[in-house]
Parts: sequence; C-alpha cells; structure tokens
Amino acid sequence: MDERILTSLITTSRRVMAWARKFPKKRFLFDELKAVDEEYYVGVRGVRGVGKTVLLLQLANETERSVYFSADSTLIKPFSLYEVVNSLAEMGYRNVFIDEIHRKVDWAEDLKTLYDEHEVRVFFSGSSAIDLVHSGADLSRRVVLKELPPASFREWLNIKRNFDVPRYPLKEVLSRAFDLTDMYAELHPLWREYMREGGVLYPRSGFYDALDNSIRKVILEDLSALREVSVKYETDAFKLLYIVAKSAPFEANYSRIARALEVSKNMAIRLVEDLSKAGLLIAFHPCGSARKEPKLYLTVPLREFFARKGFNTHEGALREEFFVNHLRNLGLCYLKGKRGEKTADFRIGEWIIEVGGESKGRYQKPDYIAVDGLLTGKGRIPLFLFGLVY
Repeated sequence: MDERILTSLITTSRRVMAWARKFPKKRFLFDELKAVDEEYYVGVRGVRGVGKTVLLLQLANETERSVYFSADSTLIKPFSLYEVVNSLAEMGYRNVFIDEIHRKVDWAEDLKTLYDEHEVRVFFSGSSAIDLVHSGADLSRRVVLKELPPASFREWLNIKRNFDVPRYPLKEVLSRAFDLTDMYAELHPLWREYMREGGVLYPRSGFYDALDNSIRKVILEDLSALREVSVKYETDAFKLLYIVAKSAPFEANYSRIARALEVSKNMAIRLVEDLSKAGLLIAFHPCGSARKEPKLYLTVPLREFFARKGFNTHEGALREEFFVNHLRNLGLCYLKGKRGEKTADFRIGEWIIEVGGESKGRYQKPDYIAVDGLLTGKGRIPLFLFGLVY
C-alpha cells in the first residue's frame, strides 16, 4: 500500500482514539471483551448508534500497539481488508480495530487468512445481521462474537445523564423492590424520557434526524447482507416498523402485516425475520413453542420515533417494550393461554410477571406485577427498576 495512505490512516486513528478519551464511561460489554482470551479475534455486532465505535476505541486505548480504521473509509476502497491489515502488521501494529467490517467485500475470508497467519489480533464491529456460522468462512472457532444491545436505562442514565448507577441482578430487583425504589425514586420520571431518547446514544441535538438516517441505512445497507434490497423491500420494511409502532401487543400478526403491505404471508414472515436480525424488531416467541406467532416489539426508542408521525403511543405496548428490551436475554418468554383464558404476561426463570399500570390487579395470579409508579408491596415492582438489570 502507498505510504501516504498508511500515514493518513494512522493519523486518523490517533485523532479518533484521542477523541474517544473524552468518554470515560463504558458500556457493560467492555469488561467482557477485554477478558476474552488472546487466542481469539473479537467481534461486536449491534444496531447503529448503540456505541460500537466508542467501545472499540476505548478498547484500543487500553491495548498496546493498536491502530483503528473504519472499513468504509474511502482511503482504503481500492484495497482488500487483508492488504490493509497486513500492511499495518508490517509496520509493527499487533492489535487492529476495524469498524463497520461488513462494508468490506470478502471480509470473513480475509479475517480467516489473517487469523491463520497469526501476525495480528483483530477486533471488529459490524451490523447485527452478521452471522459467522453462515459467513462463507469458518470463523466460529476463531472469533468471539458478542451482541451489543441498545443501551439500557441504567447505562443511558450513566452515560447521558452522568449518574453512577450499578447493575442489579434480577433476583435482587425482585427481593429488594422497596429499598431500591427508596434509593432511586428520582429516576422514575426519567424512564419515559428514556423511551423517547434512550437506547441509542446520539446527541440530543438532531437526535431524531440521526435516528431516521440510521434506520434507513440499516434497511438499505445492513440488510443487503441477507438479500437484495429493492425499493419495494425498503418501503415494506419501513411500513412494517410503522405498523408495529401503532399496534398493541399481538395486533401486528403475520396475516395483518401481509394485508397491509399487499405481500404474501411468507414475505411478511421474511421481513419480520430480517428486521429482527438487523436489530430493529424483536420477534418474541411464547414459552415452550417457537411455532406459534411471536409478539412483535420494537427496540427502544423506535416506537416513540414513529409516534412522532401523528398517533398516540399504546401505553401497554410501551410498558411491555421497556420490560422486554431489558430482560429478553435472560430467558424471558411470554405466556399464551387458551382462547378466552386470562394469563399473566411473562415468565422468566421460576417467576411469572405481569406488566401494567399502577392500578393493575392480581387476578392473573402472577408472582410479581411490574407497575408504572412507585408503589411496592403485594408483589408490585416499579417498572423502571427492571432497567437496572444490565
């Protein structure tokens, strides 16, 4: 590679690594990634705006002989990923941090070759749609790939509002509801603000413009890793998100989506699956069965983003969305009873949990009720406390 290009890459790397030092607070995944055995390459996937770039740069700043670049840089457009990394290795760099790796053609094959040569260690970020198992190269034994979800309520408070709230295991949230409510009552009014401007970490100025641009890039660029994206596909994907945003839980089923988009039911299922892989949609299956139709939720803050287009947000969906976004990776599933039978909403581990407003009753006989307000006792857990779990 031309020395001038390499010099420009390194200059840019030093500049952005210095910029990242302005952000001392870290996403929860930082310690997990730092602890990965040096034998493996490290990958971080996630939807745009959740902090993958800053996370990579924070890791680079704490790793010796490190250099960072973005795979979509125009400087390296004529070169393969292998050529760029190999040139940096020849200069003496031993840890290479690559952002937006999926933007480079044949990235998986190049990573495999680099790994086998053992000259450098690579850390990378990419779209939620990245799939190492089906990447065309056998990377699953070479790379530890972690998902960086949207920032939790706790992380958003710490990063964007300068709090210092620790993580609390779910068992502690359930058993110490009164104590934690007493400690953190001041946070309760902020959970609604989090649903509007949380999850992603864009600056407050221009937040929704940045989010709109991000959603469109996910559909146009990230989903192209799964299939060819046509104008109709792009339009249908955006409309599907809008349909879910307007709907109560269970209203947005495959048949309704197919009718609204004027597509087949199979195409509706495919769109749901694609948007789920891309991290914009959560297709949430019932306990004990993956065959029944899922409940469809959006990642925070997409429901409130679409609500700005002129409809009132469904409060029940908003509450459940907060709950699901925070607990879905802990074995959460939803309960589905027989027709006409009243059941509680969710099961997680040994606990049955209902989600509702302050006046929600116990007629479904859950172990706990996640409620809007600050009331505890009689199995009530203020909903915002579930945002402190990760």
